[in-house]
Amino acid sequence: MLSAPIQSLLLCETPAAWLDEASSQISTLLLDQANCEKKAAATAVSLLHRCGSDERFALDLSRIAREELKHLELVLKTIKRRDIRIQHLSAGRYAGALHAWISKREPARLIDQLLVCAMIEARSCERIGALLAILDGDLRTLYEKLHDAEDRHFEFYLAKASELDSDHCDQRLHSLCRLDADLVTQPDREFRFHSGIPTY
Repeated sequence: MLSAPIQSLLLCETPAAWLDEASSQISTLLLDQANCEKKAAATAVSLLHRCGSDERFALDLSRIAREELKHLELVLKTIKRRDIRIQHLSAGRYAGALHAWISKREPARLIDQLLVCAMIEARSCERIGALLAILDGDLRTLYEKLHDAEDRHFEFYLAKASELDSDHCDQRLHSLCRLDADLVTQPDREFRFHSGIPTY
């Protein structure tokens, strides 16, 4: 079940075609999930270097980084249990496109980064919820453990961005929401956790 803030932010649901592909590409799904958890932890640590004297912000980011690393451990254990060979996966286009949307100038850059973090967490939460409807066994158990954390992380990043400059958030959010919707509903030539409709 998605929280009301996430429902109001996302303009579309995960396409059925992506879910069909996910059910047949479990190995790739898990390997990319591990990549997502690593990137989420690294992002929280990177933001730590920019929080200045904001002690509360630093503590919250530290908690998020630790939680993302715990999620990485859970995913890696599932990968090992399923005897999936660790291999390099190229990055999907979703996160790159969102990061390209971020302003190059401060202080807008920091606020946009927080909005992108919030959007990635919101879409991840929605996508995990969709996966829970088709998965069972150890995979369902894994994604149940990830789901609520994505919601909490979304709320944190969005609240912090609004705290820093609510007017900027109001001006920028619609274009970010539109970009997210376009990326997950347009054709995509590779399957990833945040990819669009498969065309291969």
